[in-house]
Amino acid sequence: MSRPSYLLEGTEFNFDKLVLENSRKGLVLVDFWAPWAGPSLRQKKVLMRLAEQYHGRFLLVTVNTDEQKGIAGRFGVKSLPSFKLFRHGKVVKEVHGMQPEADYRGIIEKYLVPLADKARLAAAKAWNAGDHDRAIQVLAEGAVADPENLEIPAMLAKLLMRLERFDEARDVLAAMPAESRDTVELATLRAHLDFITTALGVTDEQAVFDRLVLAPDDLDAQFKAAALHMVHDDYEAALKALIVILHRDRDYDRGAARRGLLAIFDTLGGDHALVRQYRGELARLIH
Repeated sequence: MSRPSYLLEGTEFNFDKLVLENSRKGLVLVDFWAPWAGPSLRQKKVLMRLAEQYHGRFLLVTVNTDEQKGIAGRFGVKSLPSFKLFRHGKVVKEVHGMQPEADYRGIIEKYLVPLADKARLAAAKAWNAGDHDRAIQVLAEGAVADPENLEIPAMLAKLLMRLERFDEARDVLAAMPAESRDTVELATLRAHLDFITTALGVTDEQAVFDRLVLAPDDLDAQFKAAALHMVHDDYEAALKALIVILHRDRDYDRGAARRGLLAIFDTLGGDHALVRQYRGELARLIH
């Protein structure tokens, strides 16, 4: 039965490729052992078990120092058991002597590239290469593997929006914990999605504005107008429409108008004259 791809045996012929080159992509742990050294055999079993538990998030390379004396000498291995962690082509941590399993885990965690970072980097690489479907797949898998990290679904929703897959983006955001949806980043993302989908749902723009002349208290029409102004980059008109809504109903559509206002603030930046003006308007409404 073949070894998993993240459990490899190092030799003088493959060490630089297996360890140094791969350490530029992620964490590589090198276990130095010998068949006559009992503690090194126990360490090897612990490290292999951890590698299996982490499902390849780090690469474990085992080196038999009896057979690979050149590697042992090159890296100053004089006693067993011993292991070294490599990142970016160099040793970042070395440990000598048998350790409790919890200590091995703690050392690995300290140097391990967070799963969320790994997923986002891989997705960004695929996206920049034009493989958009792969980028979406990587993030979807990352969200399942690390459900506590909200950065992955946030990036997934952003990329889905860029692909104009708005319903899927909305589903991703709706699946996130309720307490997280009001963070600045996610609230802004939801607001932009509300603007885009609302504007896309308007079949007759002029009819919306005509409706407001006759019924300025029609809050749905006001929000549609705000969305249309937003997608046409008329931020001042969008802000005016949202303020009208907030004057009449601060909780309109579960906070959609307030989220929209804050999203425009975020887009324009805190120093923009419109932001200073309408932030004051919002403060007066709240207080």
